[in-house]
Parts: sequence; structure tokens; C-alpha cells
Amino acid sequence: MNNVLDSAITKMRTKLETIPVSKQRDAENGIAIDFKDHFQYQQIQAHAHAMGKLSTRDAQICYIGLGEVWNENNGGFSKGTDLATKIIITQAISELLV
Repeated sequence: MNNVLDSAITKMRTKLETIPVSKQRDAENGIAIDFKDHFQYQQIQAHAHAMGKLSTRDAQICYIGLGEVWNENNGGFSKGTDLATKIIITQAISELLV
């Protein structure tokens, strides 16, 4: 992964425009993370960046999207993080685990 998350988020936003709001809410609820997941996601992105598997820009997208601390009011993500960004961060973290 090298500076690919910006593009993936843009594509996901376009895709989400074609999906009913009710389905978007379902997706949002489905990818909500708890405190433990939030901590692990941040650890995974930091480690991947340190190992050169994640560019600085992509690591920043993950870090900022997740937020410094777990946010119960936005499914565990930073305040203002949109669904497209949440989906792409979740996918990126999943891929980094392999």
C-alpha cells in the first residue's frame, strides 16, 4: 500500500452515493469498533508504517480517521470521519493483518 487510500476513499464515496441511506446506516453499524479494536487498529497502522508497508500519507489517513482516542459517538472513529473513510480504513487494516 503506497498512497492509495485517498483514491480508494474517493471511489468509495462515489459508490456510496448509489446505495440507499438505510443500507449505509447498516454498513456504518457493521464496521463500528470498540475501544480494544481502536487501539489495535492504531497499533497495526503504526507498525505497518514503521515497516514501510504503509506510506506516511496512508498512515496519516488511518490515524486521523481513527482519532487519537476512541470515539463512542462515531462508531469508534474520529468525529467527522465519514462512512467511506471508515470502510477504507477497515479494509486497509484487514489487508495489513495478512
